[in-house]
Amino acid sequence: MFSGHGGPPQIEAPTELKAPAPTPPPPAYTEISLKSQNRRIPVLMYHDVIPERTRTSQWFDCSVKEFTEQMQQLQADGAVPISIQDLHDHLTSGKEVPETAVVLTFDDNYQGFYDNAWPILKSYGFPATVFVHTGFVGKQDGEHPKMTYETLKELLKDPLFTVGSHTITHPDDLSKLDPFEQERELRDSKEELERELGVKVDFLAYPNGKNDQTTQELTKSVGYKMAFSIENGLAEESPSLFCVNRYVHTRIDKALEDRAKALAGGALGIFQAPMSAAPITLRIEEIEDVKMVLMSGGTPETVMSETREGVLEFVQRTGAQAGINGTFFAMAAIKSTDNRLVGPCKTHDQPEVVGDEEKLRWEKLRNRPVMMWGPSGVAILPFQAETMRTDAAFRDFMPDVTDVFMGGVWLVHGGVARERDDMNVYGASDIQDARRRAAIGVDASGNMVYAATKGSVSSAKFAKALAAAGVLEAILLDSGFSTSLVYENSVLASGHSTASTPSRPVPHAIVIRGTFDPVSQDLAKANEQKQVAESAPKKRRRRR
Repeated sequence: MFSGHGGPPQIEAPTELKAPAPTPPPPAYTEISLKSQNRRIPVLMYHDVIPERTRTSQWFDCSVKEFTEQMQQLQADGAVPISIQDLHDHLTSGKEVPETAVVLTFDDNYQGFYDNAWPILKSYGFPATVFVHTGFVGKQDGEHPKMTYETLKELLKDPLFTVGSHTITHPDDLSKLDPFEQERELRDSKEELERELGVKVDFLAYPNGKNDQTTQELTKSVGYKMAFSIENGLAEESPSLFCVNRYVHTRIDKALEDRAKALAGGALGIFQAPMSAAPITLRIEEIEDVKMVLMSGGTPETVMSETREGVLEFVQRTGAQAGINGTFFAMAAIKSTDNRLVGPCKTHDQPEVVGDEEKLRWEKLRNRPVMMWGPSGVAILPFQAETMRTDAAFRDFMPDVTDVFMGGVWLVHGGVARERDDMNVYGASDIQDARRRAAIGVDASGNMVYAATKGSVSSAKFAKALAAAGVLEAILLDSGFSTSLVYENSVLASGHSTASTPSRPVPHAIVIRGTFDPVSQDLAKANEQKQVAESAPKKRRRRR
């Protein structure tokens, strides 16, 4: 382009094309991560450790004899105390910690910690955290004197020791104070400890464990990374990173029993593997006295109905090649059209995971298996309602997740059928009833496996048959009248509700896309011909 009146021509610089701004990464996930669900860690809470109990001792005092016996118990049981920082890193990022990890905490900054507990802890090499209420530091009056800042500085020279905040004045119920006062208690105690001790203070214990949602939000806003209540429960089963469970030391036996029960009953760890997409193969055989239909391969997708449909209808309307009934639903009545599901759910075409918001059933569902998959692979992990309510929680674990749903019980783990008693810890009361059963799982080659029984069996018997069939991991799908397995427009296993509707219509199903294995197609056709022949009325022989 030219400009001016007779001067040399001038050329305008071309407009610079700016590249579009890169999509910002999602914010860091700052809650209890699904990556931590491979462990169950009890956090123990102590107060003063005294030479011996007297008539004036508090119920929460622990004598030197009692404390020594409890440390001996931990060592004999193979427990491995870890630091509070390791606990935080485990809960937020899945940092690997020992399966028998425990955490030792001490409230109220008692001098008895330094005089009586610390020498014992050091002899075992056990780390510990003391929570300090700054308004009482150095108070020497009464039967329970408090440590000074000089003593705390001495302790901090040892990497086994951590200090946390316990507010300023130890209010009976922090949540009952107005938000301004709560923030002052939280912020000023943190700042004073950091100023006096020269360390960063990231952790808090609420006085008497009392807090609410406002308290937790304020705790987070002033810079703490994790906070503790006094609700009995294992750390990974806590409602929030800012309300982590703890057991008072008098319940140490319950703490260790709860961990053992969880690990045996349902918190089996995290299974995660790539997912293959081999041709869809079919087996119809009897294994361990269980007549079964097994499909493997293909690419699964979960789908939902606006009401309820038969699995064959799901397969036909989605253009899939095969299918099986899916997860459990809230209203079991056969004629119901309600499509509300139990547990978290995301179907292939839904944008986000929807959590289970029926709080009354949360405890019943705890530690039941949740299955998810996406392009990166498939995973199974134990359910925790409080920390599996958001799409962000699942995407922190599997960023490309496409499908999520809950199973009834973990049937096969590591190629081994689970024992009946272990299934019954978290499974529904009827999982061992004789019913037609359905399952989904993974084999050792990474192929998805879909199985249904032709007759009525218990979950324990079904699990043994699946393990014998070579299934590596498997979880129970809705069963009984809902059982339905479809291969190429043929219903090969069903729940037999009525003659016209062989299985109860369901709101949720798993359809399988892919190519058919030719040998399996021949098997399906032969099976169909056999069923037709068996169902045909038999001709009566005429007598002569």
